[in-house]
Amino acid sequence: MKLTSFSFAVAVSLGFSFTAAIAQDPVTIPDGIAGAIDSGENRGFRVISAQAPDFTEIPNSYSRALQQLNGTLELDDGDAVEDEAAKGPNADGSFDVEFINFEKDGNPEISDLTNFADDMEFPGIPGSGGHTSLFTTEILAFLELAAGEHTLNAQLFVGRVDAAISNDNGFRVFTGTNPRDFFATELTTFVRPADAPAFSSTPWNYEFKIIAPETGIYPIRIVYWAQAGDAALEFYKGGDLVNDEGGIAAFRDSNDAKYGNAYVAEISPLPGVADISASDPIEILLLDDKTTVMDGSVNFSFNDVDVTGQVEVETNAGRTTIFYQPPTGRQSERNEISLEYMDSAGETFTNAWDFKNALGDKPPKVTGQWDFSDGLKATVGQDLQFNDAVSESDTEFGTTTSFDIPDIGGEPADVMFVPEGSQVGYLMNHGIAPNGGGLHVNRYTLIMDVLQVGGGGASAIIQASPTKNPGDATFFWQDGNMGQGGGGYNGDGSFFPWIEGGTPNEDAWHRIAFAVDLADEKVITKWVDGVLQDEWMPQSTDHIRRSMEQEVILFYDVDERSPWYVNSIQILDGKLSNEEMEALGGPTADGFEAPNANGLQISDLVVQEDGSVTLTWNSRAGRSYIIDASPDLQTWLELNDSHPSQGDTTEFTESAGDVGGTTTRYYRVTEE
Repeated sequence: MKLTSFSFAVAVSLGFSFTAAIAQDPVTIPDGIAGAIDSGENRGFRVISAQAPDFTEIPNSYSRALQQLNGTLELDDGDAVEDEAAKGPNADGSFDVEFINFEKDGNPEISDLTNFADDMEFPGIPGSGGHTSLFTTEILAFLELAAGEHTLNAQLFVGRVDAAISNDNGFRVFTGTNPRDFFATELTTFVRPADAPAFSSTPWNYEFKIIAPETGIYPIRIVYWAQAGDAALEFYKGGDLVNDEGGIAAFRDSNDAKYGNAYVAEISPLPGVADISASDPIEILLLDDKTTVMDGSVNFSFNDVDVTGQVEVETNAGRTTIFYQPPTGRQSERNEISLEYMDSAGETFTNAWDFKNALGDKPPKVTGQWDFSDGLKATVGQDLQFNDAVSESDTEFGTTTSFDIPDIGGEPADVMFVPEGSQVGYLMNHGIAPNGGGLHVNRYTLIMDVLQVGGGGASAIIQASPTKNPGDATFFWQDGNMGQGGGGYNGDGSFFPWIEGGTPNEDAWHRIAFAVDLADEKVITKWVDGVLQDEWMPQSTDHIRRSMEQEVILFYDVDERSPWYVNSIQILDGKLSNEEMEALGGPTADGFEAPNANGLQISDLVVQEDGSVTLTWNSRAGRSYIIDASPDLQTWLELNDSHPSQGDTTEFTESAGDVGGTTTRYYRVTEE
């Protein structure tokens, strides 16, 4: 345990991260989108809905909403999800409405909760199935905006935080000459706020700001979706609904010819994702609008090579599908795509994006480990950071002996005391790139050796999504089990606290673990002391609470917290199997081992022309390293006992004279 020295060269695959930009600052609409102020026609909005059959297992996500609208949503077995929503009288199945003032039941009694009276049902909902859940509604309009900043508002529902599948309503707004285009400018995305009530379904007023570069009309697309809880949407500015007297004028149509071009509706794999199987094809959906995609106009390049002749293009009923299978045996993770097509108005559209594929199967790998023998310093990966001043002032480091708590397996151990406090927590940059074909970390394993102090209630273990779900932790301890939400606390109740019913429990140290795969298996397995507690299903890629953002917070929740002692924490890129989890067993004073717990890695070893040898390894700022060499792995010569870090990577060169012309030489590097 805590081994950080290695005597061989190891190739390193460097991680990378993507940042989802959720802008709360004003978003400036790009130039060239505004139409003439008098080009709007027919006051109101154009609205269409799509709805899945009741009890269908579909995720609560924008990707699902987009696929519902495009008619491409499928179940895990590949079967298409039926659209039950009623269609309107317009040729495209849409309805003409005056205001966006919807509630799923059109219930006048709910008017006391929402801002505006006279709520209407969402157009097309309920559909043929007679229910009011699992639907997506698209709203299109041209807004008349003066040049400058505008504050817009929406009211929608947030659900209980412990719902196994979130019931929060979703809401995103786009603009562009065709705001339906996949690459349209995003104006806002609703993210559940931290101060939203945790255990009730509540209407929530959301505010966002946009900047119009000039006076004119601006196309917008609102994509709203709901799961199985309450659903309502009001779109307004200040005290007036948009399109009401005194409010912003909205138009269903425009006579400006630049609007309504054929557009990119959907892309798979998504731009920016990683860890895609090399056998996954690239699929693109183009949809006609006022203009159509011209036959023979599609040009497609892959990694700067024109492969148009290898691409399958099919057009049917206003839908153009593009299919390309990249070489499955490619030895690079690089996938750069460029797409060009022309519409019937003679305009050419070009888009470029990229994603990364996995290079073969990779075993789970430790990217972070913390053993608390030297504060928050990492054994592997990046140091933890205190979340707030209380965390820093009240956290204590010592041993089981100094804290007068039970030893682990009869042996004293280094431990950290986690205090109780509203903002207490430890920021962890886990070093795992987005995986599982999503924009977040969908495959990971979290292991801890812990002693939980407080009994009753719930106590946070990790907050995996502090940006997109700031109000509630991901996993908790509760009444001898661990999990989150309805059905999430199944287990044998063996995760009992140190003080139970007022009596100290000498066997309260536990090794707990969550093995997560939201991509393929769609399961979270939970373990206590090497014993399977539950296989928690269903889950979904980029789950709003279970997938990890790039920075997470250990032991943090807004209100459900209690004290802990912790001996070791480890995070792995990938899901450990049941056999590997069972083999971990119970807690030990020395922490844990796991497959591919690599610690420091020598990433390069170069023999120079003069006979000297240069080592390169991944390192951490502010550290120093011991470099040893050996001819036989038996006797070691210390080359440097305090070599300073040079940043993320560090080099050291042993001169040719010191190497001495030997034919075999081993090196090891140890972090001090």
